[in-house]
Amino acid sequence: MKVTIVGGGAYRVLGIMRSAMAVSNALHGGEINLYDLNVSRAEAMGRMLLKTPEQKASGCRITWGTSLEEALEGADAVGIILPAGPRKAALLSKEPCLSRGFIDSDNVSPSGALCAVRIAHVVMHVARAMEKYCPNAWLIDFVNPVAVLSGMVNNHTKVKALGVCAGFTNHLWDISRIFGKDEESTTLDVDTAGINHLSFILKGTYEGRDLFTALNERITPDWQMTGLQPWWNEVARKNIASSVNRLVRFWRELGVLVFSTEGDGMDHLMYDEAVETASSGYKPKSEAEIDADCAASAAHREADDKTFQSYLDRDLDDHFWNTEWEKDLRLKRADEDIFVRIFTGLAGDREVKIATSFLNNGTIHGIKDRHVVEYSQYLFKDKLRPAGNYVIPDVTHGLIAGLAAHQTLLGDALATQDPQMLAHALLNYPIKPYTRQAREMYKELITINSPYIPEPLRATGDYL
Repeated sequence: MKVTIVGGGAYRVLGIMRSAMAVSNALHGGEINLYDLNVSRAEAMGRMLLKTPEQKASGCRITWGTSLEEALEGADAVGIILPAGPRKAALLSKEPCLSRGFIDSDNVSPSGALCAVRIAHVVMHVARAMEKYCPNAWLIDFVNPVAVLSGMVNNHTKVKALGVCAGFTNHLWDISRIFGKDEESTTLDVDTAGINHLSFILKGTYEGRDLFTALNERITPDWQMTGLQPWWNEVARKNIASSVNRLVRFWRELGVLVFSTEGDGMDHLMYDEAVETASSGYKPKSEAEIDADCAASAAHREADDKTFQSYLDRDLDDHFWNTEWEKDLRLKRADEDIFVRIFTGLAGDREVKIATSFLNNGTIHGIKDRHVVEYSQYLFKDKLRPAGNYVIPDVTHGLIAGLAAHQTLLGDALATQDPQMLAHALLNYPIKPYTRQAREMYKELITINSPYIPEPLRATGDYL
């Protein structure tokens, strides 16, 4: 099996590929091609993979420095792991959202929609090249907003695309934390449906019991968040506590259990409060301050790259690989990562259960077939099938249907490069749709992002 990663210098590639080479036969004697415009990063990642015990055991070839065409030729799976445009555009987009009462993020939000506008042409370029060089390969999109981009590819090319999220494993940790254990559960099995970052667990079992029955017993009035393991840093601790407490809150208030505890998705269940929290103490930065922030971020990445490069000059034994990840999480294996499961299923090692963004095709009741949604699926070789037929809880159905329509229409506009359709897609975001605040915000966002988006779409403001 040949796996190509576009953006192969991304740090997360190491943990994913260590696990992919270890947990199945998918890459035994196969090939991993790391394609990256920054060849030095791809080389560093490739050389690091060659030092891993998993590569030595699997005999997998590691290649880099090729053209995109060579990278795609004969691939069975193509992963895309890229940032959705420059950091400066993202920072400039924050104030227009918050000042008009909208959340800001890189996925399910107005600024997330502009992430798609900035990066969609790159994803479409890869998909069109795949049609020529590896037409039967699956595209696995990690670029946010994953629903918009995977829907775009599925509806407008011949390539099969799955939108995937690192949050796929969040429930394994966060539900375990509700039950008092800061560890990745090995006994949890769930079915989920909704949209990426805001899908809902509709049924499941935990330690052999019905999940919802166990939750009702566990979440008593005096329930408290469990302690966390020492290797989590302070930022992670704060985010974990917020996520788990919100899971419990929504279970108590709405009777729903969110699958992937990603902040912007859950913000939609407490929208005004989320905007107020984000705005509290927020002070818009000048362009000079933003430029300084971007320079500091670039310097930080350069320092991280040097640290990563330093490993290449060392002999890395089993003790290093088994323990050093507690100091540097870039080194940690990711056995339950969605990429690893997909590679395992595509290789035909076994049928795997996943949850990805894909066309609905009758899976979720009350949503159009061509609309992109997230739901549980089974994957084996080239066969993808829903794990069930699903009904979104009534208290959130309208919100999910609206977000699915919004994200699908965004993908249509970006595939066709139609500025009027893009204006329609932006305005039908189902929070304050077609309001004066929304029109003003999107006009400003289009102006800010104009240098980074294709020329035809710069006229979108004329239709707002």
